[in-house]
Amino acid sequence: MLKINPKNEVNGIMELKLLSNKKKKHPLRYIALGAVIFIFLISSFVTIATTNKHIAEKQKELDAIRNEIRIQEIKNAELEHVLNYSDEEYLAYVISKAHTDLDYVRQGERVFVNSAGN
Repeated sequence: MLKINPKNEVNGIMELKLLSNKKKKHPLRYIALGAVIFIFLISSFVTIATTNKHIAEKQKELDAIRNEIRIQEIKNAELEHVLNYSDEEYLAYVISKAHTDLDYVRQGERVFVNSAGN
């Protein structure tokens, strides 16, 4: 777009100025854009931090479950070994389990209780 400016005459010739149709960019626009980007980055960091925390918690749970699996596999191996016992070995095993795990007492046995708790 051309604009004639009569105030800027040089030797009686009017100066012609070429005006562009570009709009001026407001600095408020840049501030708003920066604020949006900043908020996005902060929320991204918070999300990543909470996700890492949850991953660490789940990793601890997984380790605990793996330990329980190892313990159960040892118990299973012991029971598989018991299946191969002879009748006399099996009877001795059952009696020892009754004494240790179930606190059974044979007839005529004396039981001593530690009242000190040690």
